[in-house]
Amino acid sequence: MFTAQCCFMDCQLYEFHYIKENKTWTEAQQYCREKHTDLATVTNMKDMERLINISAGSKDQAWIGLYYPTHGTRTWHWSLPGVEFDEREANWNPGEPTDKHGNEISENCGFLFNNFKWADGSCHHTELFLCYDGE
Repeated sequence: MFTAQCCFMDCQLYEFHYIKENKTWTEAQQYCREKHTDLATVTNMKDMERLINISAGSKDQAWIGLYYPTHGTRTWHWSLPGVEFDEREANWNPGEPTDKHGNEISENCGFLFNNFKWADGSCHHTELFLCYDGE
């Protein structure tokens, strides 16, 4: 079950899909890549406003395509190939990203809170998620 919203970005039509199924971040990414383009990339406030419009009434948090690899340096990335993460466009919830769960770094996947701010969480938790369709 999903809700779609059409949007224009750089003169190209694209859609966000709010998928109301609980999946881990990796399962959500696989689902989005099989049925759409990828997990949602939220790169500006217009994207955020569109996400607010499609998930209006929902009180759940949802995975977006934000992650950092567990190996190497702690640098955030977007799941969609070719889209660079820009810290200036970040919309973190106050106190986020926390990165840690106990003594281990394990919160390396991003989700959208119901206040439409970002947070990091364990990729193994299950959440609803947002997919993206586009070129």
